[in-house]
Amino acid sequence: MQRLKKRIIITSFSSNVARMETVFYCAKKVGRQISLVGRSMHRIYKAAKQCGYLKNIIEPIDAREAKKFAREKIIYLCTGSQGEPMGAMKRISNYSHPDVFIEKNDAVIFSSKIIPGNEKKLYKLHNELVKEGIEVISEENEFIHVSGHPNREDLRDMYNWIKPRSVIPVHGEHRHMLEHINFAKEMQVPYPIKVENGDIVRLYPGDKPEVYDKAPNGRLYVDGSISVEEDSQSIKERKNISVNGFIEVTILITPKGNMHNKPVLTFKGLPIFEKEKFQYGLEEEIEKTIKTFSLNNKNHEINLIDALKITCRKFTKKKTGKKPLTNINLVRI
Repeated sequence: MQRLKKRIIITSFSSNVARMETVFYCAKKVGRQISLVGRSMHRIYKAAKQCGYLKNIIEPIDAREAKKFAREKIIYLCTGSQGEPMGAMKRISNYSHPDVFIEKNDAVIFSSKIIPGNEKKLYKLHNELVKEGIEVISEENEFIHVSGHPNREDLRDMYNWIKPRSVIPVHGEHRHMLEHINFAKEMQVPYPIKVENGDIVRLYPGDKPEVYDKAPNGRLYVDGSISVEEDSQSIKERKNISVNGFIEVTILITPKGNMHNKPVLTFKGLPIFEKEKFQYGLEEEIEKTIKTFSLNNKNHEINLIDALKITCRKFTKKKTGKKPLTNINLVRI
């Protein structure tokens, strides 16, 4: 930090209180004020103070007050070290954060490892910063980060100290949790339990802990202002429309049971360049299908709608390679 002459922004996991304390120590050492950015960073800071941690550190200043300090006199500690779209670091980088502004020759320190799966969005964030003339410092070019996760020998010491009767691994992929189960058996833990999302484990009463039930689990999407399940019909329909497009056909039926004029067609999201030719061909196919039904008979309406949907999808598939979501309206006038 001593070699950096302008504004410094450090991004890390807010839950890493030890790293937070290190940043506070370094800020004091180099004569800079520190400001916390991000709700979870503030929340963890308050919780750590209440639990007796973060003693003998300088007091952080409000991000709005920090704007009054010279660039070489301030350090920001913020969330978003994995490039999360709504994280503080991402909003700072795209100049949408209300309180923190970043400029050319400033420095951003990524004090975290890249979690597998986040490489693409994180490297994109790095490139956006470098493009703006900002120095990016990470574990790839400086020795600034060590893992906070225990290795096998650390776990061995912990098990020897506390001698647990049961171990329930919950972090990592299935292969990691299975390896942890095997390690627990190696350490003579009597009741290691392998669980999956939703498993309910009974710890007591009973002779030993065990999985005895399953709770509802999975992802929920916020669809507008409503929470829906991942496989909800609304999500499926929009995915289908995004991939295959949409066609709506309206048939006007006269009192005598004839079709009034031509069908009214509306289509969206289809790769059609000769629209008149496509529309003319689809109208012909629709008319052929209608001729095989009696429009006077209302009992045939459901079958007619199904047949028209098949006709529209089949014709569109032939012309564009797409099978669009299709809506048929029969309107009696």
